[in-house]
Amino acid sequence: MVSASSSTSSGVLDGFKLVRILDQDPKHKSANLLGEFASTANDGSASIDQAVLILEKTHFSEQFYRQLEDPNRAPTSDGERTIKAPKLDAEAAVLDGTERDAVFAAVSNLGQNDVYTWLLAWLQRSASDPGDADVKMTLIRPATQTHIDKYSAQRRVMVYETPEMYARKVQPWIASFPPSRIQWVYNILEHKKEADSILFEHPDTESGFIIVPDLKWDQKTTSSLYIQAIVHNRELTSLRDLTKDHIGMLQNIKDQASRVAFERYGLAGVQEGKPDGNVRCFLHYHPSYYHLHVHILAASFTSHPGAVVGQAHLLDDVMDLLRLGVDMKQRTLGYSLGTNSKLWSVLYPDGNPST
Repeated sequence: MVSASSSTSSGVLDGFKLVRILDQDPKHKSANLLGEFASTANDGSASIDQAVLILEKTHFSEQFYRQLEDPNRAPTSDGERTIKAPKLDAEAAVLDGTERDAVFAAVSNLGQNDVYTWLLAWLQRSASDPGDADVKMTLIRPATQTHIDKYSAQRRVMVYETPEMYARKVQPWIASFPPSRIQWVYNILEHKKEADSILFEHPDTESGFIIVPDLKWDQKTTSSLYIQAIVHNRELTSLRDLTKDHIGMLQNIKDQASRVAFERYGLAGVQEGKPDGNVRCFLHYHPSYYHLHVHILAASFTSHPGAVVGQAHLLDDVMDLLRLGVDMKQRTLGYSLGTNSKLWSVLYPDGNPST
């Protein structure tokens, strides 16, 4: 992964044209955009790549607070220019060359893995004092219809997936996915991508895992710490596959995540100077990708959109159920599901849950 400090500009957005806004959330200051890139094939023919661009405003920076501490401090450095971002619309939002610079003063490429590229952007920037980025972005190119559906505004309903529904519909659907669908995960596990970002690794193929920062986290603000543990065992797709035999691995994930958050980022727990209780570990059902991974947040990070009832299952609760001998494949699991998702059509081919 390329660090932000080593890359101060990026051309990956050159030629991006907004098609429509898929979704936006004023509370979380985020927006999902559908766009396209025009390209030329080897034979000279023109082609269009669809892309999804996810934008999120960053948290207030330490520099912002320092400026408030000193009322006499100038808000901008000499030579710094303020650039007003134009309104994004389908006719005017072509980000190429100087027009891209009219939207962002600078763009930094954090890294790329398969179809995903992570970026930071500045709405204004000084060469002498660049400051912290204003916007975090994830570019998905090329974007499939699955990506577009996932990031589109849609009606959500609660689904209660019985063991029979899982065995008859969901499990065969997950098994049908080609390995290429999660190639970006294998790239991390095989150290082909993000190798310099690995915070911890236990390399055992059955009980091992890697801990890496989630690239949606700025890796600076400890109160919003967000890291992930990805297991090496490729047979584990979701919490449905977990058994008593995996308790040791799950406990090790929790212990190592807590240690990393404390030693690497200084995140203390219940008692100052000790890590216990400093992180909240959970699994999603259904997950965003079907290779077992654990989300790890700072315990105080309560506003994360993925840490919600109807999606997140506390790791400690899952381990406790496994100790009690619960068969995860025999549980009825409730979750919030978008009606545009592929899983919805798998569960309800006619679109009617009551039939």
